[in-house]
Amino acid sequence: MVEEALAFGPRACGSARHLVGATLEHTSLQQMGNVAELLVSELVSNVVRHASGPMRLRLLGSPPRALRVEVDDCSEKAPVVLPLSPDAFSGRGMALVDSLASDWGVVRHAGHGKTVWFELGTGAPD
Repeated sequence: MVEEALAFGPRACGSARHLVGATLEHTSLQQMGNVAELLVSELVSNVVRHASGPMRLRLLGSPPRALRVEVDDCSEKAPVVLPLSPDAFSGRGMALVDSLASDWGVVRHAGHGKTVWFELGTGAPD
């Protein structure tokens, strides 16, 4: 498991992508790196746009089969998958998470924010 606090602000997305890429680089989960970096960037950008700091990123894996990424924040408002519109300039992040992740969800912590998570699986047999 890897866990790190992320500084709240526009650089948080880059920090999260870097942490995911560096963590997966020499593991059996390396093939998930590009998708994991894209999806963590969507979760973190949602925090920066719609919540407030502090933020915490966790990577949990069970190589060689799965990766789970969790982002904690102080807001209790859950992200929403919006209908896709070709004219929209934003609002596609959770649709990407929904379509590319094996699974995703939200855990609310009564009075203490939430954790938004996604999982990527390799499809390898148990």
